[in-house]
Amino acid sequence: MPKKKILIFIDWFTPGYKAGGPIRSVANIIDNTHQFFDFTVITSDRDLGDTKPYNIELNVFVQKDTFRIIYISPENQNSLFLKQILEKIDFDIAYYNSVFSIKFTFLPIRIIRKNNFSAKQILAPRGMFGAGAINIKKYKKTTFLLFAKHFNIYKNIIWHATTVDEKYDILKYFRKSLIKVAPNLSKAPKANTMRLKEKNKLKIIFISRISQKKNLKQAIKILTKIGSNYYYVFDIYGPIEDSEYYKLCQEQVKQLSDHVKVSFLGDINHNKIDETLKQYHLFFLPTSHENFGHSIIEALSAGCPVLISDQTPWRNLEEKRIGWDIALSDVKKFVKVLENCAEMGQEEYNMLSDNAFEFAKKTTQNPENVELTKQLFLNA
Repeated sequence: MPKKKILIFIDWFTPGYKAGGPIRSVANIIDNTHQFFDFTVITSDRDLGDTKPYNIELNVFVQKDTFRIIYISPENQNSLFLKQILEKIDFDIAYYNSVFSIKFTFLPIRIIRKNNFSAKQILAPRGMFGAGAINIKKYKKTTFLLFAKHFNIYKNIIWHATTVDEKYDILKYFRKSLIKVAPNLSKAPKANTMRLKEKNKLKIIFISRISQKKNLKQAIKILTKIGSNYYYVFDIYGPIEDSEYYKLCQEQVKQLSDHVKVSFLGDINHNKIDETLKQYHLFFLPTSHENFGHSIIEALSAGCPVLISDQTPWRNLEEKRIGWDIALSDVKKFVKVLENCAEMGQEEYNMLSDNAFEFAKKTTQNPENVELTKQLFLNA
């Protein structure tokens, strides 16, 4: 039986990494299911926020180990060029990864529908309907969604929700939709590494885009309230998506006392994340919303316990003894956890770290998740 041919549209893809989760979500789908499907990726020629393209051949298909890909330059990201591409290739499914992308969702949907291509169409909103996400630039987003509903842009689309909660988020805006649930996939962890843990000292890491949604300013504000008898290092990795928000974070840093050392360390390539996480005691992300949170499972995979908000699918972490998920309004609880973590000695910390690693190992190697992704495409 021939493999189904899946055409993936995504604004940014590898070797890019600054767009975070969606890149990892799609890469992990390909890594885990390429033996069952033929994948072709259509994407832009540069990373999020970059002004220069990759040093890669552009506007032609390039064959990789497990998929083929075309990186399109800005002047060719239009209906005419996309139509020419689609007429040249055979595909059974078009798979989109943004609700709000004009060039890599709206345009191809319109072209496929207008030209009567027979392919099924699947859209993964990647958490964009979550309350914490939709409330950022809310007027602009809700206006677009009203426009989309009025003109039936997403008519006959199959929606890919990665959690049951996301399914209900989609239904808030598109009530009569066909929605299939298949969890995000992740890479299995390699091995845990013991790190030295001195009492009353804590090395904390933040890895994410610097934007309002990721709530870095709140993380820094919480650190202004911790006891002066502890010493903290807080290292921040990630691209600056919102320069005005970045300035607010820098202003918040000025409110910290000397016992908290904060460093903005810039972008980090995805292939260096695991080794970097293993140098820290705690991953801190009080995000306003995550549909999945690849950085969270990556931290756990590196044996790094996590301190996050309750606005992600990763819940009841304290019961599992792998971290904490706390309501954003409960600042005192965040402070208490940070102080308790600083007080920990080596033995107690090792237990948390080992628990995190084993949890990630069990979670990422769940064959049921891969099967659900397979069925998403096979039954489209």
